[in-house]
Amino acid sequence: EKSSAAARPTLAGLALTSSLRVRRMAWWSRTRVVYAIGRNYVAHAHELNNPVPKAPFWFIKPASSIIGSGTPHQLAPGATDTHHELELGVVIGRRATRVKAADAMAHVGGYCLALDMTDRGAQDAAKKAGKPWAAAKGWDTSCPVSEMVPAAAVADPSSLDMWLRVNGEAAPRQSGSTGLMIFGARL
Repeated sequence: EKSSAAARPTLAGLALTSSLRVRRMAWWSRTRVVYAIGRNYVAHAHELNNPVPKAPFWFIKPASSIIGSGTPHQLAPGATDTHHELELGVVIGRRATRVKAADAMAHVGGYCLALDMTDRGAQDAAKKAGKPWAAAKGWDTSCPVSEMVPAAAVADPSSLDMWLRVNGEAAPRQSGSTGLMIFGARL
């Protein structure tokens, strides 16, 4: 049975409950790379005329792509068709290598909202040429992130409503639920 949106936890709502007002280093400042899953929503795979994946399709973004929410970002050089996709960021809280799926959640330090910015024109051209399209996803400032919500504050990362408002817009520009992900946070 689906619960109403009002009764479900929301990551944005959790992020706003923080009243901590101390100057500190941004949580992402020690991040070395962002691992992302592409085509993780059925509707998005269909929108791109791609098959729905049967296994996670990974790509990476460099640390230089990460910026804090509200920080001005730049479009990719020469970009003519930039898209943004609202995503759940799963923040690894301690050093981990080759962790078994059954042990993975013990390494999660928290969650954030992240924007996966894509230069769709460059991505399409690279795909047609059979070349890597990392530059279409990984330019400087192409991954704005929210404040991190501690993992203990999120009872179920597979049941969160998310939304994106841009520059104070009243209506969300994008919204969704982690419940619609093909491959959820709990792999």
